[in-house]
Amino acid sequence: MSEIATPVMQFENIVRAYKTPDAPPLEVLRGASLTIQRGELVAMVAPSGAGKSTLLHVAGLLERPDGGDVLIDGKSCGAMNDDKRTATRRTAIGFVYQFHHLLPEFSALENVAMPKMIAGMGRAEALREAMDLLDSVGLKARASHRPARLSGGEQQRVAIMRALANKPKFLLADEPTGNLDIGTSGAVFEMMVGMVRDTGLSALIATHNPDLARQMDRAVTLQDGKLVDTVV
Repeated sequence: MSEIATPVMQFENIVRAYKTPDAPPLEVLRGASLTIQRGELVAMVAPSGAGKSTLLHVAGLLERPDGGDVLIDGKSCGAMNDDKRTATRRTAIGFVYQFHHLLPEFSALENVAMPKMIAGMGRAEALREAMDLLDSVGLKARASHRPARLSGGEQQRVAIMRALANKPKFLLADEPTGNLDIGTSGAVFEMMVGMVRDTGLSALIATHNPDLARQMDRAVTLQDGKLVDTVV
């Protein structure tokens, strides 16, 4: 009998609520559960305010849930101290946001190299590998440009390469093309999906766009604070 592979990420009954003044806590997640296998791309489609960003923050170990647990490679993250959570986040998880959040005073090359240097790689090697990443998405000629001199699509491609710089196991993306025009968003999304598939990553990608969601392996939605399978 073949061994069953351990899922790369699992959410087990995640609960998250926020305190509100003069009112009961606002329950955003009410037992959200999901299993994502290695190499699987999952779209999360839900309206604004449903809790997508909260779930991604919990999944990315940026917030602690009030209940439940996140497992990465079968290992519980609930009992990790802050240093261990930070180390796991840096090495195992890549993030792409709606807004690129590139450091404006650094070049595209330096922005991509930064996570490598933070992880301990020497500057020369980090810059060399970052250049290879930019070259892979057609941005070698723009490597010395600061974000303000890049187009919206170029900025987001740099942000995606930054997220993949340390070869994470898992990619989390929150409306990664939501700030781009329709034509550019389709091209950037297709590039991102292609890069994720080529590297064998798993991904959870929040998007409002059903056409983009259909490029994933399956889709889920947040309904009453829980994750359920959906058709897009």
